Amino acid sequence: MDGITNRNPTMKKHLFLILLILFPFFASAQSSNFNSHIQQARNMNMQMQRQNQQWASERSRADQQWFMQTMMNRQSMSKIQLTEKKIAKEEKNKKKLEEKNAKLNSELEQQKKQLETLEHSDKNLNEDTQKSIEKAKQKIAKSEEKLTQSKGELETSSKKIDDLKNENTILLTKKSELEKKEQEEKARKQSQEDINKALLQNLKTN
Repeated sequence: MDGITNRNPTMKKHLFLILLILFPFFASAQSSNFNSHIQQARNMNMQMQRQNQQWASERSRADQQWFMQTMMNRQSMSKIQLTEKKIAKEEKNKKKLEEKNAKLNSELEQQKKQLETLEHSDKNLNEDTQKSIEKAKQKIAKSEEKLTQSKGELETSSKKIDDLKNENTILLTKKSELEKKEQEEKARKQSQEDINKALLQNLKTN
């Protein structure tokens, strides 16, 4: 009994010494593990910051592109509306010229018939008849000049309308392309946002 009592303090001393010896190792392991967690947290934070900066830069570029495309689309739409107004105005002008041409042509035909009647009214033309014939010829010459001028104006108007319609077709094509790019950019932007959210969630999880 006394032997057991005597050994027990000795065992306690040995156990205490062992604990003293091992304590620095445990403390070092705990400290190393803690430092490792801190370093991982710092690395993850830095990675998230870099990723956020990259996403912010991408969003800024995408927003600028979106703004430019929207402005170009608006400008294109304004040009189309302006061109369509010009076409409508010129088509009204063309219609008036067509009516004017028809009227001048009708008057010219009547004047030619009158001249023909005068020339065949009498085989022996007197002085008054001769003067009337000369006046009729002068009148016809002026009418022909007016008709020629009016036909030129009509031709110019028709060409102007064709040019405006071609211009409008080009503008409509560009507008369609811009709208397509705008939709593609919108889809790309949404897709990138989804990817960014997924990456951010993955970083947080890890």
